Amino acid sequence: MSLVTVFGFFIIIMCIFLILIILVQNPKKDSISQSFLEKNFKFFGIKRANSFLEKITWSLSIIIFFLVLLFNFFLKLKY
Repeated sequence: MSLVTVFGFFIIIMCIFLILIILVQNPKKDSISQSFLEKNFKFFGIKRANSFLEKITWSLSIIIFFLVLLFNFFLKLKY
């Protein structure tokens, strides 16, 4: 396996993981029922989970960005 294949594989895995993390996050809606439920979520730690998932989302986005840059660099070296 070449280095280009390995980077391509990691990019695909990170993209799938990013999609799953985004789907797990709660939508941010400003409705009456959401504001009522928000008070209850504070007791169960949902607020912290959302901020943790948001940090993972940003981290995965940055990792994918740099993996794509490295992928293009190694692809140009190969050909």
